[in-house]
Amino acid sequence: KLAPLMRKADLVPCGNEYLRAYAGQFNANTPIVPTIVDTDVYRPLASADARTDGPIRIGWMGSPSTWTAYMQPLLPLLLEETAKADAQLYVVGAARDQQSEPRMVLHEWREEEEPDRLRAMDIGIMPLIDDPWARGKCGYKLIQYMACGKPVIASPVGVNASIVDHGVNGFLASTDQEWRDALQKLAGDKALREKMGEAGRRKAAEDFSLHSWGPRVADMMIDAAGERAAA
Repeated sequence: KLAPLMRKADLVPCGNEYLRAYAGQFNANTPIVPTIVDTDVYRPLASADARTDGPIRIGWMGSPSTWTAYMQPLLPLLLEETAKADAQLYVVGAARDQQSEPRMVLHEWREEEEPDRLRAMDIGIMPLIDDPWARGKCGYKLIQYMACGKPVIASPVGVNASIVDHGVNGFLASTDQEWRDALQKLAGDKALREKMGEAGRRKAAEDFSLHSWGPRVADMMIDAAGERAAA
């Protein structure tokens, strides 16, 4: 049903180039509009509220289906590295049958708790498998982490590779060894976490925020409506 809808539409915003390549078969007006967040809601902790004790929290937020597809294959490595670093795997939204493991803390996902759960993390991770479904993803998890001032580690699949500036706001990791190296670097270096978190926050505010994209999307819609009226 998507193809007929896109053929008749005046505007088909697309979250990334992969989706645009598909939509462009049916419509010529397919601007890129990335996933955005309200950076007034998704914001870092105030300095006075920052944690000063407790284990480093390697955080993931998602859905039961993405947990099963993308996190479970990496779970043995993550648990091993959290043990080495005396860290904690802080999970929000795992599969309902996931049993807690040593050094793992499980939370149910609730929309109203989302910003606070993200702020409770120290590192945000987004592993993916390189398949057509993952290539269509728009990096929402990464953008949320970054808006909350967290350094990130992600698989370089689809748009992830352009959201993460490797070595600046986080790390891209393809192999097990690259995941280990990235986790060890961030878990062991508070100054690096803070530096990368600040860089991520800047990028989220400039490139993926409601403030930066709201006016642009409004202009796109006004232009599309004007063209229809003139036709």
